[in-house]
Amino acid sequence: MNELVFIQNEHAITTSLKVAEVFEKQHKDVLEKIRFLAAEISATKLEDGYDPQFCEKTYVDERGKIYPMYEMNRDGFTELVGNMNGVKVREWKRKYFAAFNRMENALIELLAERKSAEWLEIRRAGIKTNKKLTAAIQQDLIPLAREQGSTTDDKFFYINYQRAVNKAAGINPKSRDELSISQLYEVDKLQDIATCSIKGRAAKNESYKQIYSGTKQLLEDYAQISLISQRFLN
Repeated sequence: MNELVFIQNEHAITTSLKVAEVFEKQHKDVLEKIRFLAAEISATKLEDGYDPQFCEKTYVDERGKIYPMYEMNRDGFTELVGNMNGVKVREWKRKYFAAFNRMENALIELLAERKSAEWLEIRRAGIKTNKKLTAAIQQDLIPLAREQGSTTDDKFFYINYQRAVNKAAGINPKSRDELSISQLYEVDKLQDIATCSIKGRAAKNESYKQIYSGTKQLLEDYAQISLISQRFLN
């Protein structure tokens, strides 16, 4: 997680893991302080408009073990780091508040964008290309995989290709409805590319593993070219 602050479920948030990392604290100590603050806040009457939120979640480490973490909003972050001192700490606080400002402004723009006719049009287009991708997996890929001896559950084929599309687009949304117009446009193109790749490679009777690796590489190549084009045009 490279960003200090990110948008999730229409809120700008950060995590206890990120706070521990940048402020050079033990994550267990950050968790302990959050739990103390959460209990204290629940027993306190807060001023209108001030709403520190800590939401307990889990994460999986590099060994595959599951551990607790917290997501927090700007007010929660303010409570957590309020009494931390030092030159380096003050610098990171400024960076965090600047990041919250950027994300909250971006969220305002995104919410306004979602009401536009252009957003609705590209969202509908993306739904159509998603259905085409799903059909290609169902009709062209899965039967071929079964012929080749695969016993993988059908749902994993859909999940893996959607993950490949999301990765190439540089997104990790819980819902496509959270995306901007530019992100929806990229997803639409990538889904179309994946569909054509699956159908074309399946027609050549490639192995289902080759189809996946070849399609994944094609998506990554497109994403790289698209990124280079954006930089050139800007």
